[in-house]
Amino acid sequence: MELERQEPPQPIGRMLRMSVSVFGVKKGSRVCGARLYNIRNCSRIYTHIYRGLIRSDQGANVASNESSSSAAGSGAESAALFSKLRSFSIGSGPNSPQRVVSNLRGFLTHRLSNITPSDTGWRDSILSIPKKWLSTAESVDEFGFPDTLPKVPVPPLDETMADYIRALEPITTPAQLERTKELIKQFVAPQGLGPRLHQYLLDKRDAEDNWAYYYWLNDMYMNVRIPLPINSNPGMVFPPRRFKTVHDVANFAARLLDGILAHREMLDSGELPQERAASREKNQPLCMAQYYRLLGSCRRPGVERDSQFLPSRERLSDEDRHVVVICRNQMYCVVLQASDRGKLSESEIASQILYVLSDAPCLPSKPAPVGLLTAEPRTRWAHDRELLQQDEQNQRNLELIETAQVVLCLDEPLANNFNARGFTGATPSVHRAGDRDETNMAQEMIHGGGSEYNSGNRWFDKTMQLIICTDGTWGLCYEHSTSEGIAVVQLLEKIYKNIEEHPAEDNGLPQHHLPPPERLEWHVSQQINLRFGQASKSVDRAIDDLDFYVYRYQHYGKSFIKSCQVSPDVYIQLALQLAHYKLYGRLVATYESASTRRFLHGRVDCIRAASSEALEWAKAMCQGEGANVPLESDREDEEESRKVKFSIYSKDHLRELFRCAVARQTEVMVKNILGSGIDIPLLGLREASVEVTGEMHELFTDESYKISQCFLLSTSQVACSTDSFMGYGPVTPRGYGCSYNPQPEQIVFCVSAFYSCEDTSASRYAKSLQDSLDIMRDLLQN
Repeated sequence: MELERQEPPQPIGRMLRMSVSVFGVKKGSRVCGARLYNIRNCSRIYTHIYRGLIRSDQGANVASNESSSSAAGSGAESAALFSKLRSFSIGSGPNSPQRVVSNLRGFLTHRLSNITPSDTGWRDSILSIPKKWLSTAESVDEFGFPDTLPKVPVPPLDETMADYIRALEPITTPAQLERTKELIKQFVAPQGLGPRLHQYLLDKRDAEDNWAYYYWLNDMYMNVRIPLPINSNPGMVFPPRRFKTVHDVANFAARLLDGILAHREMLDSGELPQERAASREKNQPLCMAQYYRLLGSCRRPGVERDSQFLPSRERLSDEDRHVVVICRNQMYCVVLQASDRGKLSESEIASQILYVLSDAPCLPSKPAPVGLLTAEPRTRWAHDRELLQQDEQNQRNLELIETAQVVLCLDEPLANNFNARGFTGATPSVHRAGDRDETNMAQEMIHGGGSEYNSGNRWFDKTMQLIICTDGTWGLCYEHSTSEGIAVVQLLEKIYKNIEEHPAEDNGLPQHHLPPPERLEWHVSQQINLRFGQASKSVDRAIDDLDFYVYRYQHYGKSFIKSCQVSPDVYIQLALQLAHYKLYGRLVATYESASTRRFLHGRVDCIRAASSEALEWAKAMCQGEGANVPLESDREDEEESRKVKFSIYSKDHLRELFRCAVARQTEVMVKNILGSGIDIPLLGLREASVEVTGEMHELFTDESYKISQCFLLSTSQVACSTDSFMGYGPVTPRGYGCSYNPQPEQIVFCVSAFYSCEDTSASRYAKSLQDSLDIMRDLLQN
C-alpha cells in the first residue's frame, strides 16, 4: 500500500518522505488504517501548501492559490499564510526549510485547533510529528534536532483510556473489567470530569518545564514511608578485587575517590558529553539533568513527605570538596579539594584512608550506630533526625554528610549464611571473595548484613555509597530518587575501567604531612540511645525476611536472541511472564522502567509486559498444564521429567503467538519512550482530580486501578559493560523483584522475594526462568 503515489517536488517531497519514515511506515507495508489516514492527510496538507508557494513565487494572484488549495484551509487563512511565506524561498539561511516548516507548524496548530473533539486524534497525530521537522526552534543541532528538548507530552485522553483498558484485560476478572469500562465511559464523556482534568494537565504542561516530574517523584519516592534498604535502594556488585594488605584497600579506595573528583570537575566545567538516542528517532538528544544530581546530593526524611538536598550547578570558588568515610560505624570527613591547598593526589587520599582504617578499630568506646537510623521507616527517621538536630555538633555532622560528594563505607566481610537457597542444576557463582558467592556479596551491597555487621556502617539517604570490603568485595548502594541506574552505572564503570587499564605502580604508601581527617562525634540523648536498640531489631528482622538470589543463565545470551530478530529486552520480559505463568497459572501487573529522557527533565514511565498477547502465548506454551506453586523436592523434579508429554499446539502456532506477543511488547515499549505511556498520564489525572475537585475520582479508587498499581513483578534491565550486576527487593510483600543484565552469551538475574510470603520463592522463580528460557530457545532456534 502506497502512502502517496504523487509526491510534490523537492525539497518538500524529501521532507515529506522523512516525516513519513519516522512513523515507521515504508512503501508496500501494511499499517493501521487510521494511522495511514493521518499520514496521508498530513502529506496532502503539505502538498497543497507547497503548490501554493510555487504559484506565489511565479507571481500568481494569492486568491487563485486559495481556490486551488482547499485542503489547506479557508481562503482568508491561506491568503494570510502565503502572504507571510511569499518572501521565502526554499534554500538556506533565513529562508531555510526549517524556517518554512516552523511557519507551517504554527499554521497547522492554528488551523487544527478548531477541529471537532471527534477529530482530535487526527490533530494530535499531525502535531506529534517529530520535533526534528516541525519545531518552532530558531536553531537546530548538527543532527537537525532543536537545541532545546521538548516537554513531556500529555497524550490524548481517549488514547490513554483505551490503552489502560487493554493493560487491565490480562490481570483482572471480566466483572472487574466491565466495572472499570463503565467508569471510564462516564469519565471521558463530554460532560464528565476527564476532559476537564485533561485540559488542566495541558495548561500545566504549557506553564511548567515538566508537568509530571513532581507528581511522579512524590508518588514513587518522596511520599513512600517504608524503609529505604531492600524496598527502594538498589545494590550493585562489581568484580571483586584481590587485596593482600590494608595498603591495597586504601590505594583502591583512593583511586575510586580520585575518579569521583575528576568527574565532579568535568561536571563543573560543563564538559559532560551529550547523550543521544540510539534508536527510534536516532540521535535525538537526551536530558542529562540526572547526571548532575549524583554527587553531593542526599535525601532528607520528612514526617509526611521526604525532600532532596541537591547541589548547586554553579560552584563557588572557595567551596571545598569532601567525602565522608565510615569504618566500624565511625564517621570521618576527608577533604579531597580545598581552597587553601588545592586537590589531593591519589597517594595523599590513600594516606587519609589508611588513617581511618587504623584509627577506627582502636578507639576505646563503641561508637553510636547513627547510620542505623537511616534504615528505619521514613516518618520514624524524620522524628529521630529532628531530635539529633537539637545539638549544634549533630547539625554540623548532618550537613557534612548531606553535602559530601559520596559516602565511602569500609566494611567487614559478611558470614556465609547470607547465601540464598539454590536449586538443582543451577550454575555456580562466577565471582567469589573467599568462600562468599555472588548472592552473599549482593546482600552486603543492598543492606549491609544487619546490626551486627555493616548496616550501621551506612547512610542510606546518601545518593551514592561506595562500599569496599576488606576481602575484596566492592560495589555500591544508591538512593534512587535523584537518578536512574544508568547514570550511576556509567559513572562507576568509567572509573573502574580506568583503574583496570592504568594499574597503579606499587611504590609503597608515601607519608604526607596532612592533618588527619576529622572524626564526626555525635552527641546522643537518652531518647536517641533507646532508638538504636529498636532500629537494630527492625533492620535485622527485615534482612532476615529477604529471599535474594543471583542466578546466571548460561545456556545463551543476547547474541542468540538477536539472531531470532527480537529485542533482548522484549524477549527477556516475555520469559519473565512465562516463568510467572508456569508457577501460578496467571499473569500479574508487571513494572519495567522505560526512560523518557528524550524530554526535558524526563525520568521514566512503566512498560507493562503483562499483555493479552503474552497471556495467550504463555497458556499455549504451558500446553494446558495448571499452576505449579508448591516447592518440589529433587525427587519430584526427576519424576516430572520422566512423564511422557505431548504437544497440543504446533510449533508454527506457538511461534505465531510469540511474534504477536513480541509485537505488542515492542509497541508498548516504543510508546513509553516516546512519551505516550499510560502510567504517567493516569497519575497526572489522579492528582489533577484532587487538585481540581478536592477528592480522588472514583476511577482511581476502583478495584481494577488498585490491582494495576500493585506490581507483583517489578523488573528492570540494568545493562553493564563489565561483569557486574544490580539487584533490589520486591515492591510489595507478595511479589518478586527481578533485575537482569543481558550479556552476549549469558543473562544475569537478581531475583528477590520475601520469606514471609508462603507463595513466593526467589530460587523457585529462578528455576522457572531457566525452564522458560530453555523452551523458548527450543521453540525459536533454526
